[in-house]
Amino acid sequence: MAGRGIPAEQEPLLGDRPPGSREWNIIETQEHYKSRWRSIRILYLTMFLSSVGFSIVVMSIWPYLQKIDKTADTSFLGWVIASFSLGQMVASPVFGFWSNYRPRKEPLIVSIFISVAANCLYAYVHVPASHNKYYMLVARGLVGFGAGNVAVVRSYIAGATTLQERTSSMADTSACQALGFILGPVFQTCFALIGEKGVTWETIQLQINMYTAPVLLGAFLGVLNIILILIILSKYR
Repeated sequence: MAGRGIPAEQEPLLGDRPPGSREWNIIETQEHYKSRWRSIRILYLTMFLSSVGFSIVVMSIWPYLQKIDKTADTSFLGWVIASFSLGQMVASPVFGFWSNYRPRKEPLIVSIFISVAANCLYAYVHVPASHNKYYMLVARGLVGFGAGNVAVVRSYIAGATTLQERTSSMADTSACQALGFILGPVFQTCFALIGEKGVTWETIQLQINMYTAPVLLGAFLGVLNIILILIILSKYR
């Protein structure tokens, strides 16, 4: 039911209303409109970074896998690549269920934090003395698990937009996702200039080279994304 001030097609599904209420009793102010769209654009960024997390290392996984673990073969490479999608498949219903009962900020922040931690793990898969390929498998699986927030992002955007805005907003969301898949390999190519050796931070055993620099960038952007969500994302349920 539309409120007294806003026609049904101009009423966002979600907002600061009592649980179970379908009333929108005031005309949307310009400040609220700007806040709502700032939140939506932050989630465009979240969707973009989620896709970049998959594609930014796709081209380098095989040579890096061979470098850190000589026992790895092409069959294991298939599992490493598939682990992202498997992790995402498992996480999507978990985060979706969570967001049904709690503010959407919570699953979004937790999922991005998991991706950040997984990217840091990927940067350190060279450190263990053995079984390095399994550490890479776990790291990529956890990155995929963190990317399971896609459903939460889409549901938030669908709920925070009016009927008139929804189609274009969902299209923009898909465009950001596709752009992330496309630009990920481009970013990886740029990091190839660092070379295989790169530089090593001996104190914390961190190698920054063409294989690890992309995931370290992903971890940094993930932290930035969390900060933006905490500061900017409106309190829609």
